[in-house]
Amino acid sequence: MDEIMTTSANTVTDSLLGTMPTKVLHHGASGARVEIAICGATVLNWQAPFKGELGDFIAGFVSEEDFWSQKGMRNSLMFPFANRLRNDQYTWDGATYEVPKQYRNDPEVIHGFVRVDDWVVGAAETADATFVAQTFTYQIRGANQAWYPFDLDITVRYELTATDLNVSFTYRNVGTDSAPAGVGWHPYFMVPGHVTFDDLKLEIPGRTKVLMDDKFVPLAGDAAYERGDANVVHSALAGVDYDDAWLDLVADPDGIVRTRLTEPATGAGMAMWQDRGSVLIYTGGAFPVLRGSIAIEPVESTTDAFNRPDREQDVRLDAGAERTFRFGASVLSGN
Repeated sequence: MDEIMTTSANTVTDSLLGTMPTKVLHHGASGARVEIAICGATVLNWQAPFKGELGDFIAGFVSEEDFWSQKGMRNSLMFPFANRLRNDQYTWDGATYEVPKQYRNDPEVIHGFVRVDDWVVGAAETADATFVAQTFTYQIRGANQAWYPFDLDITVRYELTATDLNVSFTYRNVGTDSAPAGVGWHPYFMVPGHVTFDDLKLEIPGRTKVLMDDKFVPLAGDAAYERGDANVVHSALAGVDYDDAWLDLVADPDGIVRTRLTEPATGAGMAMWQDRGSVLIYTGGAFPVLRGSIAIEPVESTTDAFNRPDREQDVRLDAGAERTFRFGASVLSGN
């Protein structure tokens, strides 16, 4: 990858998606750029240097109307649960809660509710030439929804470098009772110069596939886990269809897990990285065209973790406790 080096300063500026306020982070030295809607703290687009010019690596909402359609829930932060709950309910410490749809345009109960609310804009960081960052905060209060009677404070920090979009999602239980909570991110990635991902290579560093029923909820107990002994590798994605997740992720030598989407001949492309958890792959989107981008989703645990005794350690957050999930994406220069 040939970086586009300049002497421009880092900036964080205000912009709009229709009437919706956004923050635009610009990395001065490289020209990399990311725009984030204050509603949902949602990434709308990310450009970074690639083969000597700026390339688009994320397919996001392109208009205010598009955002409120929530089609594909593109680049949404999923909290306090990711994906689905069996029978739209969960039982926690002896109490059962019925969960309604979180937004009127949602097709089902899915992906939590922080993606359709305004967040509070926090500190911007522009002084260090190697990165530019912006923080957003959000509060959940149990008095506001009977189905999730817990109090949590959330901070998400987006950091942009010449080659990376890094995210830290921190949440703290400020209530008096243990709470179920887990984070996921729903980005749609693409590689510049490729109309679809069909000719790209995908490597999933997961050794256990999560088997799901016809409602895309994991099977009960150990039947949900199909264990293997090697990474899942597709030399090209034409004809490959997924709405599937993997556990037992294998980290690189630096301790970071990377799912790679690359050009087979050059190795150039991108990697979605995460510090732990599971990864979900979805190929059925049409953003900006059918199979134009692929959802590679870092998730702290499995779908329906609130209801699974074998995943309770992933989602239980005691009163006063705090947890951080780190994930993001990196440009790969290849050979």
